[in-house]
Amino acid sequence: MKKDFWDRFASKLKSVDEAPEPLRSAMRAALKPNESIRLLVFSPANKTFDKCSPATLLAVLDHEWTVVSGLEEIPSQVARAEFAGTLFVELTNILLYGRLKIDFVSEGVTQSVAIEFNTVMERLYQEAVQLLLDGMDGVSGAIPIEDRQAGSLLRSLPLKFRNAVIEFRPVSQHVLAVLHWPALLGGRRRWFQRELSPEAILVLTGRELLFISEEKTWSWMRIGRVNKYGSIATHCPLSRLKRFQINERGPLATLELELRARQGGAKVEVPFPAAQRKEVSTFMERALPQDSSWPIPANVETQQ
Repeated sequence: MKKDFWDRFASKLKSVDEAPEPLRSAMRAALKPNESIRLLVFSPANKTFDKCSPATLLAVLDHEWTVVSGLEEIPSQVARAEFAGTLFVELTNILLYGRLKIDFVSEGVTQSVAIEFNTVMERLYQEAVQLLLDGMDGVSGAIPIEDRQAGSLLRSLPLKFRNAVIEFRPVSQHVLAVLHWPALLGGRRRWFQRELSPEAILVLTGRELLFISEEKTWSWMRIGRVNKYGSIATHCPLSRLKRFQINERGPLATLELELRARQGGAKVEVPFPAAQRKEVSTFMERALPQDSSWPIPANVETQQ
């Protein structure tokens, strides 16, 4: 493989021996003897003008996953969890910036690990997401399916979200329902408004609740059309979703999802226009047919 490609883009490796140091030695020390690796992906350090994200080595195994990260001058760090202790995964794709974030429970503490990469090789991390979701659901050897029913459900969506569902939907699951809402803006003047929540959709499949949103705009100035160039997909297996709750504050509402895994859990907050509270509640009752007003424990951490 050419050195300039290795230095810029993520690569799928055949063995740990192909990884550069110090990640190679750190991964060898983290893995158990004769452990089977289903996917091994190396991503080089991502350097920009104001920051440098560490190089990473992701290994998806039969029953768990391991991420080793570090820079040349910083000792390698290791994050590891069984699928049974993994809560949810999030995949960000904005222009050339990509990030895979995995939230998990280790020794009773909710933690997360993030891998940053150039989206030229996003397909490798989509493959990792598929393996992680199958592992969390206890599924092995999932077979891709052709979801013919999804066409009618997606037809009413804006094209960018229709494409996002096709891109991020787990390949072995049917789309059962979708719910779309527009961006919610606050402010009296059209050219001076703050985005309270981005345009987004909820997608229900056979084993997953998928939340896809645009990146949020932080500027108050809105001169002309605001262009957005990516999306953030949060994958929450239904096996992890235990309860939901909807809170309102003026025109903005928040869907709180309680996720539980072995030894702990977390909350995911999904903002949406309060005017669509009924639609969101009905959608969630289909995903989780139980009492939506059940209080979420105070010791459950919040992830946004």
